[in-house]
Amino acid sequence: MPVQTRVVYQVNPSMVNALKTIREQAYNASRGVINQRVRIQTVDGQIYEGVVVNVDRRHVYLTVPAMQGYGRQWDEDLILTLVLYELLVITLLYI
Repeated sequence: MPVQTRVVYQVNPSMVNALKTIREQAYNASRGVINQRVRIQTVDGQIYEGVVVNVDRRHVYLTVPAMQGYGRQWDEDLILTLVLYELLVITLLYI
């Protein structure tokens, strides 16, 4: 018996190229700030500060310092993986 399927969500085809362009722009911008301290804001309004340690075609990797928050305490730096097309703003932070 064949398996039946039902599409639950499909991105509007006209948006695919726009998303690829956004991802490419974020990739190029992120590559230019490797090993620099930045503040990154996502499309959801989340803000992260840290040092960009790596970038690939889909993600930017941000080291954030040990911190306390959300009822937890981290004793070591963390590496956050952020999806490129979710980035809204990347700001260089000068010390």
